[in-house]
Amino acid sequence: MKKRIFAIILTITMIAALFAGCGSKSKNSDSNTNKTETGNKTDTANQDNNGKNNGQTDAEYPVIKMVYAVVFPSTDEQAIEEELNKILREKAQAEIDLVGIEFGNWQTQLNLMLSGGGSDSIDLFNSFWYTSVSNLVTNGQVMALDDLLANEGSDIKNLFVSNELEEYLNCGVVNGVQYGIPSMYAYCTENIFYARTEDARKANIDWSQVKTIDDMSDVILKLKEANPDSYYVPGSTEPYWIPKSIDYLGDTNYLGVLTNPTESTKVENYYESEYFYNFLNHVKEWKKAGAISPDPLSNSNPTLMNLLMGVVNGTPGYAWDSAVSMMATIAQNGIDLEGTNVTEALSTTSDATTYMWHISSFCKNPEAAMRILNVLYTDPEAANLIANGIEGLTYELDENGQMVYPEGANGMADLGWAAASMAYWPNVMLCKTWYYEPLDVYEKMMEKNKTCDKSLALGFTFDSTKVANQMAACANVVAQYYTPLMYGEVDIDSTLVEFQQALKKAGIDDIIAEKQAQLDAWLQSKNK
Repeated sequence: MKKRIFAIILTITMIAALFAGCGSKSKNSDSNTNKTETGNKTDTANQDNNGKNNGQTDAEYPVIKMVYAVVFPSTDEQAIEEELNKILREKAQAEIDLVGIEFGNWQTQLNLMLSGGGSDSIDLFNSFWYTSVSNLVTNGQVMALDDLLANEGSDIKNLFVSNELEEYLNCGVVNGVQYGIPSMYAYCTENIFYARTEDARKANIDWSQVKTIDDMSDVILKLKEANPDSYYVPGSTEPYWIPKSIDYLGDTNYLGVLTNPTESTKVENYYESEYFYNFLNHVKEWKKAGAISPDPLSNSNPTLMNLLMGVVNGTPGYAWDSAVSMMATIAQNGIDLEGTNVTEALSTTSDATTYMWHISSFCKNPEAAMRILNVLYTDPEAANLIANGIEGLTYELDENGQMVYPEGANGMADLGWAAASMAYWPNVMLCKTWYYEPLDVYEKMMEKNKTCDKSLALGFTFDSTKVANQMAACANVVAQYYTPLMYGEVDIDSTLVEFQQALKKAGIDDIIAEKQAQLDAWLQSKNK
């Protein structure tokens, strides 16, 4: 069970470094939503229903509910909240109420908390693994932030501007209005491939010569030939491949994409593209060689979990940096791996908005909510507290000043807080580093944000309202055909034709045309 949970937390911390999709469950702390309030204020001299006491004080402070994903038991939440509130009372004139949601219920619970506006509604949330910023705006679930950023959140805006990251901040803009703020993290991703060291050495893999998807395919075949009893493509209903060298314009069904996003803004049918044809040709080779693990349609485990469980001895994936990701995966999971990136790091709107903070439309004191965000984005002590917890409780420091597990703890599952500088917190770049990270990991992130390839559509957000019916119909078609094709569980050539025809019938051409029109209008507005 711990290994299963470990696979999930790595998704959060490393931007799905080796796997995409998850559904792990762990203990939550939903009882923390019962904090006693009067309007949007609380008497800090009174304990709440859970016995919390944030300390005696003569003042009253607005209490801002901030949700987070529970991936491990959060037994130290109260202690962390109390330490945070010492800072927030002084610097934000507000208090925070951390509200845990079990990660397996993340989407369902967030939807409930963002729909009713009652006592269970929330103030601050990250839309990671929930929905896009454009959908949040369409659903009326988020508040416009422009005036709040200019006033209570001016330090946040200055943070992006001074670091030359304003184009990423603009990814939270919909129809000219700011609705979200990206977490400070790496805003690019690259496709990667890792294999167990023993297998790679046996196959004499020279990773310096592996630079493309075609090279990756050759490696998979060589690994299989040298290790005939092992598999190197994890067969699962969770996708083993997310194409990170294209810009799929925020749509994980790939219903209209830019296949050459640094050179062209032509929206194409992904399923009729040269990229997809080439990838399916590799699938045919992997299937014939027996490199794909058996029974893919009956396995629902994420990619990394398949590697940890020994289902496969190698896997594709993606990360903001292949070397840093591999170092962390090795240290956190106790396995020997080798590998490399097989595409160059690319930044798209999807990457920049993976971890984005919002103020709920139900928030009664948005000024206080923005003041809290302002502190969490700019104050190192507060940023590290919320991401990693308390020194001596959830981590210790080694001789290099890097975080290590406390005595008696062998991993994050043994802690009382999901201490991993989790990317969805506002600014992990202010945090201490973990022992398995380079000391200059945040400098590397910042540099990569500036030097990575950037999609010509970086900052563009598609509004699917006009083609909602076609989007739904095409999504159903993708659900029927895509996964069997990606594992060669059907005859690829004939099934691909059926798939393409079904998409045409469902209205994919309408979607592509609408995306192109909106993208062209957005590009034209940028050039004015």
